[in-house]
Amino acid sequence: MQTTTLHVRGMRCAGCVNHVEKGLAAVPGVARASVNLAMEQATVVHDPAQAPVARLIQAVQEAGYEAEDASAASAALATGPPPAGPERAPAGAAPAAGHRHGPAGDWGWRLVAGAVLGAPVVVLAMFFRDPAWSPWVQFALATAVQVLLGWPYYRGALKSLRHGRADMDTLVALGTTVAYGYSAGVMVRALTGGAGILPHSAVVFFDTSVVILVLISVGKLLEARARHSAAAAIRGLISLQPPEAAVVRHGHEVKIPVAEVKPGDVVIVRPGQRVPVDGVVLDGASAIDQSMVTGESIPEEVSPGSSVIGGTLNRDGAFHFRAQRTGSQTVLAQIVELVRQAQGSKARVQRIADAVAGVFVPVVMLLALLALAGWGLGAGQWSAGLTALVAVLIVACPCALGLATPAAIMVGTGLGAGLGIIIKDAAALERAGRLTHIILDKTGTLTTGRPAVTQVHPLLPGMDEDRLVALAASVEQGSEHPLGRAIVRYAQERGLNMTAAQQFAAITAGGVRGRVGDSSVLVGKSQTLREQGVQGLEAAKTAAAQLEEQGQTVVIVAVDGQASGLIALADEAREEAAEVVAELGRLGLKVTLMTGDNAATGRAVARGAGIEDVLAGVLPADKEAKVRDLQNTGAVVAMVGDGINDAPALAAADVGLAVAAAGGGTDIAQEAGHIVLVADDLWALPRAIRLSRATMRRIYAGLFWAFIYNLVLIPLAMAGRLDPMLAAGAMAFSSISVVLNALWLKWTWHA
Repeated sequence: MQTTTLHVRGMRCAGCVNHVEKGLAAVPGVARASVNLAMEQATVVHDPAQAPVARLIQAVQEAGYEAEDASAASAALATGPPPAGPERAPAGAAPAAGHRHGPAGDWGWRLVAGAVLGAPVVVLAMFFRDPAWSPWVQFALATAVQVLLGWPYYRGALKSLRHGRADMDTLVALGTTVAYGYSAGVMVRALTGGAGILPHSAVVFFDTSVVILVLISVGKLLEARARHSAAAAIRGLISLQPPEAAVVRHGHEVKIPVAEVKPGDVVIVRPGQRVPVDGVVLDGASAIDQSMVTGESIPEEVSPGSSVIGGTLNRDGAFHFRAQRTGSQTVLAQIVELVRQAQGSKARVQRIADAVAGVFVPVVMLLALLALAGWGLGAGQWSAGLTALVAVLIVACPCALGLATPAAIMVGTGLGAGLGIIIKDAAALERAGRLTHIILDKTGTLTTGRPAVTQVHPLLPGMDEDRLVALAASVEQGSEHPLGRAIVRYAQERGLNMTAAQQFAAITAGGVRGRVGDSSVLVGKSQTLREQGVQGLEAAKTAAAQLEEQGQTVVIVAVDGQASGLIALADEAREEAAEVVAELGRLGLKVTLMTGDNAATGRAVARGAGIEDVLAGVLPADKEAKVRDLQNTGAVVAMVGDGINDAPALAAADVGLAVAAAGGGTDIAQEAGHIVLVADDLWALPRAIRLSRATMRRIYAGLFWAFIYNLVLIPLAMAGRLDPMLAAGAMAFSSISVVLNALWLKWTWHA
């Protein structure tokens, strides 16, 4: 069996997803087909002998959509990062939906134009019905709106009808056509009857068709925005790989495209550059920011024999390394593939309105025809039958049904945005309401993501804490290392005087040295200090080992060749962490801490936050697997993280909550997550869950009343108890009630 990814174009709703999945699943040799609307992708597990890719594409085309073969996302890395611009998207990422339906594209200008032209129609229908010219102005403006906003729905409805199905496009096209068509017919009769003057009793429903098209299109625009940003996580990951690499060929340094780097090549990396591929250091040393993989803020010291990972950032020294894994074999490529698979295989949430559309539309049409036949054939009153037919179709217009979800989402997302909570779509809201487990990343989530001094231990008589810190900070002022900056920051917070160090020198991947007054000061790790001939290291190492067991990073300060004290640093815990974890427990969630750091550090942070379940030393692929393991037990899982290393798990989780924080991976984590916590406040996490649950309650309530409205009023319309004017009024009231239901959330919800 092999897995193939197809780009599918033309899908517009959850019903489309269902049709494509059914079409692919029906092909002999297909074991599983999963379609992702946001990514516009179909991931198919199939036997290539029985079901070749060409047959899969044909199945999608037979379902009424366009498809093309797409290489795995990781293959994009084998050819290097794609050029910027909308004309070329990464191989593994779906074409941005915005190029057709996005805010900057067709949907945007159509909606704006439709709203501008439609507003006067509503005003005239409400306040200026009597003037003879009013219906004609409404007719002209509504016709323009019908063309501008109605065309995409007509096109979708015709495509659906050609393939023997009905969806939301069919509902919208049918409802607006009946309201507009009936009204246009009234106008034509007046025109052909002479003088173009309408009888006083004539009723037109142009405002009905306008309101339906504008409000339903707002929901479509929101969906288009979500689709447009869905592929950005993969594009951001791919952009981490530099386009070129400096390699040694025939004794000379040459720059070549990264796609041409082969295993065994010797690659040169200088300060500030990103490592192009995976390999092993041959000579030189440096400190490398590997937070994209480990999530840890403290750079990893590398020297000959150390492994380096493509996409990571070289901070300090220059080094040569031998390439081992290139193209689709690199760790970065594998992370890209994990994100792509997770996004493509997420549980499909079927919109209730779309799910019933296939049954609702033909049933309504049948009921309308039965009303016409009943009155005409049974009672001989064809005029009453036509009125009943129009009333049934107008009252059954899907405006309320289509508004229930987007209206509540607009209110819920608006409330969230004001609190620094960005909720991407209704699917995330629905899943957040059913959460049972929540996994918290450590760095940048429960902690601030930057190292800070936690303890200072002088080792010599006469050396107090302030003097030890002042000496170390004086030398570290010339360093760009995160640990050095943390020591300087600590000295500033304590108000200590720092002296500009003379003869400053950085010891690559080892520490710094310089003269402060009459003293020679050296700050670094024990191995570096031993190489520099520092005395008294045994006592320092014993004390350092105890601190390291608690998950802290320790540097030794030597003064005039003698180990004089220790400075311990660790990632700062967020002050609110323990209270937030307790609140999550009160919301009925089981909390787990998951980190790429060592077990000692993980347990230390977990104890401080009141978390019992700890998973430590977990790499990106394992994080995604841990999420899957929990899901396989029936749990509904949320993953909370902030870095590139969290992206696969964020995408795989039922709800991925990305915490905004400093760090290069944050943007990618935000794109992979379903809910983004922009505010640098961990309290946004329980707020987001409560807001999601409250919003879903409003959505369900809106859909309930929309269905009840149809169940009650359609029989009345069939019985002739509801004329078209009252039907239009009832439909408008149903829309207002749905909006008020959504606004109730705004009026009553408190953070």
